[in-house]
Amino acid sequence: MHEARAPLQGASAPLAENEPGSGIVVYLNGIACSGKSTLARGLQARWPEPFLHVGLDFLSAAMPARFLGDGPDAALGARWVRDDDGRLLRVEAGPFGVRLLQGIPRLAAALARAGNHVIVDDVLLYPWRIEDVGKALAGVPTHLVEVRCDLSTALARGQQRDGVSEVGKIATYYDATYAHDAYDLRIDTGRDAPEACVAALTAYLRGGRAPTALATVSNLARPS
Repeated sequence: MHEARAPLQGASAPLAENEPGSGIVVYLNGIACSGKSTLARGLQARWPEPFLHVGLDFLSAAMPARFLGDGPDAALGARWVRDDDGRLLRVEAGPFGVRLLQGIPRLAAALARAGNHVIVDDVLLYPWRIEDVGKALAGVPTHLVEVRCDLSTALARGQQRDGVSEVGKIATYYDATYAHDAYDLRIDTGRDAPEACVAALTAYLRGGRAPTALATVSNLARPS
């Protein structure tokens, strides 16, 4: 049940450019099929104010299909490299793909600075990305949340969802996605039921603790 809350004032007028404060960002990192989208929808259902759900799948769906996967222009976007059996070996990001990845945290930052709460559903599988996310979200309260299950669980979920391609992505990028080790909160969707995971995230946010992990891990990613 939602908590009672006074209605927002001045909803018919835009906020002033210098309006103090911003929304918060909850940045979920986890391999495909780890349960990020389920967690995001659960938080949206429980939180009294709206959380806008954006992320990799959301923006990939906005990209013309020819720049993705096996499309004719995929080398410029995100190309799937497969083995002889058709299993996905890796995803190669071209220039448009890199711009899309850089756009995810910057979109979240822009929305938060306009006063919106944002939950980001992402897969930080390339080493450069965590530093870039930290740079894009500097000054925005951002809670970095690890969402994981064990590899066998993720593979089983991937087989049910999309078969060969999803399993290939999970097997290839599982370790890389979880390469950094600093989080404000860790959630294990293989151990805990979906409702328990949502409850843990909600309780953490209601606790009001200031986030620190993103600044820590993005600083560690920078070359000395």
